[in-house]
Amino acid sequence: MNKERLLLQFITLRWEKEVRGAPFAGVRNHMEKALSLPENLFSYDTSYGQPYHKVVIVQNKKGLETVQDQIVILDPGAEKWKVGCVEIAKKGFESEYEVTFSYSQECGKPVRYDKRNHALTEQAFGLTSNEYRRILYNGRHIYQDTGEWYYEIHIVNMLLTEQNRVNMLIDHEPAAVYKQIEILY
Repeated sequence: MNKERLLLQFITLRWEKEVRGAPFAGVRNHMEKALSLPENLFSYDTSYGQPYHKVVIVQNKKGLETVQDQIVILDPGAEKWKVGCVEIAKKGFESEYEVTFSYSQECGKPVRYDKRNHALTEQAFGLTSNEYRRILYNGRHIYQDTGEWYYEIHIVNMLLTEQNRVNMLIDHEPAAVYKQIEILY
């Protein structure tokens, strides 16, 4: 019997102004929101840290190009983990997590505010055994050296399970999706 583990996948799709509108937007809209997990993700001992699958895809006039595909390890002793603008906190037992969207400059423009005009920190959902959830958020950024804008959409897939199949995230749809999608001028 396998031990239950938290499977995390963090996908970033990045593009610049030259591919902002149609027909390039159609390619982005049809991109898969989950990818196969690397086989070796399941061999990591989680007592040394929480592994997650990080993928960065860049869109240009030639199409989509994967520029980063790696496993990143999160600190095993941390009270909560941060993946992009998403915080994941263990809640009591190991088989329960609280997932929060927490806006910071790292998320990009436009700024997300709460009702009191503070940077948005909002619980997205709870995650328990055998639940598959997804967070989507986007942002506009500026290259510090050129001042040019670029855009990103981030997808965080998470599943708490004992299974270890590489296609688990693409074989099923998530039970809940939290979105912070804004118009990126």
